[in-house]
Amino acid sequence: MIYFFLGLISAVGLVLVYWKKHLELQQKGSWAKEMLQRLHVKRVAEKQEEKEQQVEMLLLTPEQQKTLKDTFMSAEAYFENGDLDEAERLYIQVLSLDDEHIETNMRLGLIYLKKQLAKKAEAIFRKILAISPKDPLALSNLGMALYMQHNFEEAKNVYKEAIALDPNRAARYISLAHVYRELGDYPSAVEAIQKAFRLDPQHNDYRLLLAETYCDMEELIPARTIVQNILKHEGAKSSLRKTARVLLKRIDNKSGIPDDSNTSLI
Repeated sequence: MIYFFLGLISAVGLVLVYWKKHLELQQKGSWAKEMLQRLHVKRVAEKQEEKEQQVEMLLLTPEQQKTLKDTFMSAEAYFENGDLDEAERLYIQVLSLDDEHIETNMRLGLIYLKKQLAKKAEAIFRKILAISPKDPLALSNLGMALYMQHNFEEAKNVYKEAIALDPNRAARYISLAHVYRELGDYPSAVEAIQKAFRLDPQHNDYRLLLAETYCDMEELIPARTIVQNILKHEGAKSSLRKTARVLLKRIDNKSGIPDDSNTSLI
């Protein structure tokens, strides 16, 4: 009987020892979890603080903001007056304060287009699109920069993307038509010009481009009809009338019509 009680006491002691160790391990585990959680919270706080510091670095002081605004307005005045060199210099100053200033980047890209610096223009418009990926104006201007570099296939895709975002600009369809003409895809060019007509039916420049496209397709009857209509409605001193007369002569030469047969239209 004594041995039984001694054994029982020993077993209880072992259980107590085991339970104590179990509790210690649980406490250690909880402590470890708590430490990991604290470290995670600290890291999140540090990252947030780093982001806030970066934002603060980008913020301009009131004086810098005034300088940026005044410099931009001065650049705009030079741009409107056609002084592209001075406008470019001032726009670059604006970008030194805010490199992501969309309006300034757009103007600078246009200056490079006007100066026939297509590669520089391309870089600017790609930069804008990195900031604002769905900007149809930046896409359209990028299309022009690519067109100037004879990168017609990419220009076509860029113009189509711009049109998908903003389908109400007739000039973009005309730009796309020019790209199709360069690619030799005259039916698609005709389709693009016709879409431009639906948006701006009074634009004789578009009619002349359509006539030229028909002429290139050897569709001489509709080409001649369009040109004759232009000549009837354009004034005697119109530059477009002069271009139409040249195109009519080209159409008639292809048709085998003598030059003196259309004098009444000239």
